[in-house]
Amino acid sequence: MKRVVIVILLVFMPFIATAQTYSSLRLQLTPRLEIPLGGYAGRFNPGAAGQFSLAYKPPTRFPVYVGIDAGYSYIPVNLEWSAPIHTAMAGGGLGLDFRLLGRLGADIYVKGGYYQGFIRDLQGSVVHGGNPYLDTGAMFRFYLSPGFRIGIGSAYREYFGKPESLYRSISFFLSGSYRIPLKGSAEFEPLEAVPSRLQLQDIEIGNIFPVFYKYYDDHPIGSAVIENKEKGTVENIEISVFMKQYMDYPKTYGIQEPVRKGEKRAIDLFALFNENVLMITEGAKVSAEISIEYDFKGNRKHVSRVETVSLQNRNASIWDDDRRAAAFITARDPIVLRLGKNIAGMVRGTPNDVLGKNFMLLLAIHNALSMYGISYVIDPNTPYEEFHKKEEAIDFLQFPRQTLEYRAGDCDDLSILYSALLEALSVETAFITAPGHIYIAVNLGMDEEEAQKIFYHTGDLIFREGKTWLPFEVTLVQESFLRAWQEGAREWNRYEPSGKAAFYPVAEAWKVFEPVGLPGDAEGVVLPDTKDVQKVFTADLASLVQREIENKLQDLRDRIAASNNNSKLINALGILYAQYGLLDEAEEQFKAILKKTVYPMAMVNLGNIRFIRKDFEKSMEYYSEALKIYPDSPKVMLNLARTYYELRRYEDARNWYERVKPVSPALADRYAYLGSEKTSGSRASDAMGKGKVLWEE
Repeated sequence: MKRVVIVILLVFMPFIATAQTYSSLRLQLTPRLEIPLGGYAGRFNPGAAGQFSLAYKPPTRFPVYVGIDAGYSYIPVNLEWSAPIHTAMAGGGLGLDFRLLGRLGADIYVKGGYYQGFIRDLQGSVVHGGNPYLDTGAMFRFYLSPGFRIGIGSAYREYFGKPESLYRSISFFLSGSYRIPLKGSAEFEPLEAVPSRLQLQDIEIGNIFPVFYKYYDDHPIGSAVIENKEKGTVENIEISVFMKQYMDYPKTYGIQEPVRKGEKRAIDLFALFNENVLMITEGAKVSAEISIEYDFKGNRKHVSRVETVSLQNRNASIWDDDRRAAAFITARDPIVLRLGKNIAGMVRGTPNDVLGKNFMLLLAIHNALSMYGISYVIDPNTPYEEFHKKEEAIDFLQFPRQTLEYRAGDCDDLSILYSALLEALSVETAFITAPGHIYIAVNLGMDEEEAQKIFYHTGDLIFREGKTWLPFEVTLVQESFLRAWQEGAREWNRYEPSGKAAFYPVAEAWKVFEPVGLPGDAEGVVLPDTKDVQKVFTADLASLVQREIENKLQDLRDRIAASNNNSKLINALGILYAQYGLLDEAEEQFKAILKKTVYPMAMVNLGNIRFIRKDFEKSMEYYSEALKIYPDSPKVMLNLARTYYELRRYEDARNWYERVKPVSPALADRYAYLGSEKTSGSRASDAMGKGKVLWEE
């Protein structure tokens, strides 16, 4: 038997070397069939035995364990008169417990202890006695789980006695055991999976564009097919995709429906990249590991493949969806915010705001970019006109910061730059695409009815879903604002009726293609002097105002002449001048009315002009005179409240404001700051049009 043990050790030594360093307790129950050996076969018949064992495996790489046993055996005696022998035993010993292949393991042991035998004599009395015993054997085990195993084996057992042994036998047995990991030790090593029969096929991963790295979290980078060649249904399928360096963790997601035997299932592949992808300035090829785990008949199985995928550079994109350009609109880039805020500060103090804040911001941005030296240059390698025709052709789009650094860009680059600057100032923009071209539209922040009153050439505007948009040709960055506006309108009016022009609000595009921040800082970007931009802006604004007002002025002059100088029409002419910032011309009209008649509306409007010029004492005189004629006019009372507020006479301002509320609640609500208990005017910013005045028509 010793030779057998030595042979077993030599055979299994390679497996012993690969054992794991966990520690555990093992509980085992072993029923046995015992067959007597040699001369004992004539005296005894085959018997049965059972044994309970408790074994401890220390945390060493060598798979040794020590154990204690308690057991019982039933040995029939081959004599007609004799009763069977019953034995109870207790002992312990050493063993080796190691993994072979997959779920198959082996156990060899040498144990011994003390037994106590019991038998009835011819008189029926119980006779007993005890001696040592030896038990050595080996078995193969099968792991049903990391903790539970079943086994089958054989052993040699000898019950010693005097002058000769009581009994020798060879036994065949089954066993069931459960292993318990000890506190502080590692869990059991995972079971080697039975080879997977689920096949991962037809993996297709296209070009991956870093700028859309957020997009790929819930939009596939590619696809694959899984085919179930297991002998039954597989369940709880989990897919993971991992690319080292460009992903912090694998992107893991599940398939809800089981896959039946023989079924093929198409799956999408997703990826959650980190910001490292934005450091790629040249295309790179990387390895992607696609893994699948699933349950089959209580076992967790695994299959994986490694594929080579192409990561494009951070400026790369395609035109299968024109909204993709929105990902490059980095409105929160520090250099974009700095330029935008400087422009906003310049516009904020402009007295002429009839065309609207958004209109003036677009005008100022156009002036600033023109003075900065931005120019339109067609990229010879990736011209938009050609690449837009090929949806899968890879184009090169610049981030706003890059266009400022290079001082040049093609139509898509300039559209991105203009939109970023405007969106940084909370001005809504949109992309307009026409055959071979892309440019922008700007929301003027007014509805169609308001726009019809302000703009004479309404055919140069776009009215959509209650909003008024100004189309703007960004490639004319070095030409006049009016020319860029008119060209944008011409292109829209040419292609939109035939359905060849598309309109994509940036806010909507961002919901699909989120903007990403470009790493690093702006280099070589020295913004133009605000004072220089202010001069050009003021001149351009005056020119545009003249364009919009000219036809309206002529219409009113003709009507005044035909009406024999009607005061109401002259007052309307004065208001028109005032709304467009021509205060001197407006004041002249109002005074002309008062020279010939008492006209309270003209008094109010003269007060408004003084209010705009911050001559509050004089404006109060005009308002007070008008109030004598129209004592219940909510506009006049509100103008008085606002004047007192500017004079820091807050109590008087609140008193007049309280008189407005019952007469015109809607008007009072627009200027709620006047009723504030705080004299600091902290709620002034809540008022709609705090700097505007209420003209009396």
